[in-house]
Amino acid sequence: MGLTVNEAEKPLVTVTGPIRLKFSSSPYIKRAGLIPLITAIGAGWLFVRLWTAVSIYAFTYNNYWAVVLGASTLAFASFLTYMSYSLIRDAYREYIFELTDTEAVLYVNDKLRHQKSTSMILLDDVRYAEYYPYSDSSSIILHAPYYELEVPLWPLGRHGQDVVDYLSGRGIRVVNVQSDDKIPEFKDAVR
Repeated sequence: MGLTVNEAEKPLVTVTGPIRLKFSSSPYIKRAGLIPLITAIGAGWLFVRLWTAVSIYAFTYNNYWAVVLGASTLAFASFLTYMSYSLIRDAYREYIFELTDTEAVLYVNDKLRHQKSTSMILLDDVRYAEYYPYSDSSSIILHAPYYELEVPLWPLGRHGQDVVDYLSGRGIRVVNVQSDDKIPEFKDAVR
C-alpha cells in the first residue's frame, strides 16, 4: 500500500513533553573509596594514641623531644578530627539534582544541621562546565555570568555520567580537568 501525494507531503510531527531528569543521591555507604577512607582514619587514630603514649613516656628522658612529638601528634589529631567530621557531615547530606529543558536545580538536605538549601541556574546562561571525574569526589561546576553552581556527582553513583552526557547533548561545553582540557576564558566561552 503506497502513500498518496497528499499524505507524503504532510510533515511528521512528534509531540514530546518537557524533559525532566531527577537524580537522588545514593546511600552514603555506596560512595567509592569509603571503606579504605574509614580504615585509614581508624588507623590514624590508633597511631595518635600510640604516639601520645610514646610522648608521655619520653617526657621523663627528654622534655624537648617529648613536647615536639606531642605537638606533632596534636596537629595530626586535629587533621583527623577534621577528616572524621567531614565524613560524618557528608553521610548526613542528601542531594537531589534536577535537570529540565531550561534549568538545573540542586537541592541539599543537611540532616546534621537540619538545613535545606536550593540552588538554581538557567541552562541557557551556562557558558561551560568544569568536570572533575575522580570516582570518589566527582563533581561538575556550571559557569554562568551571574553564578557558579557546583554539583557533586559522587553521591549520584553511576548516574553522574548521565548528567555530563545531558549537558554535552544540550551543547554546553564540558571541560574535563583530568584530561587537561583548556579551561576557556569566560568571555571566550560562548556555546
